[in-house]
Amino acid sequence: MIIVNDRVETTVPKDLLDRLRSIPPATIGHVLDFGFMDIALRPIGGRKFTICGPAFTVRAMAIDSTVVHKAISMAEPGDIMVIDRNGDSKHACWGEMTSLGAKVRGLAATIVDGPATDVVEIEDMEYLVFSRGISPITTRSLAMSGEINTVVQCGGVSVAPGDIILADDNGILVLQPDQVAELVEHCEPIAQREPTTRKRLLSGESLAAFPGGANEKIAAALVRQSEH
Repeated sequence: MIIVNDRVETTVPKDLLDRLRSIPPATIGHVLDFGFMDIALRPIGGRKFTICGPAFTVRAMAIDSTVVHKAISMAEPGDIMVIDRNGDSKHACWGEMTSLGAKVRGLAATIVDGPATDVVEIEDMEYLVFSRGISPITTRSLAMSGEINTVVQCGGVSVAPGDIILADDNGILVLQPDQVAELVEHCEPIAQREPTTRKRLLSGESLAAFPGGANEKIAAALVRQSEH
């Protein structure tokens, strides 16, 4: 069965997405435990990058990638394609030509919960692809099964069309649109403090000696221990 739904417009304003883009996923990792994709999904085709945009979701069966080609033609500039491979770790549904088609279309990146292929060509064109590895065994265009813009699973995380993807070299975070504003307000000041922290460390200060840091916390913990 093939399901093709219309693209879901993001409800997150552009200025809020721009603010979110300035916050590294690792910074958000200090306050969130869930929404991070499996660390086995690693990038090819880019380095020292940050991407932030709406998810365009696809579910493709092991050997049939017809819906992937269709999805590329439906996605809009800035979208991040998220492909659920239903556990398949053998067949690559993404490679040079899909990357080229996506890059020309203006997509920001593709995340494949399985292998990709044509790694050299993808790196040469500098189109960002997250995958679980590289495989020479590719898919076919059979038009037997697949879904476009449905809720999918990728990297152990449920992803709905229009969810917000934030990713950099360290990994991938999935956010529901209604999470973004509160998260930006909480994490933006943390990210903005990082340059100052870096300068203090370069000047010779000890990280443990920062106010509220490890020295104070361990000293308090030792006092509590002595009272029991």
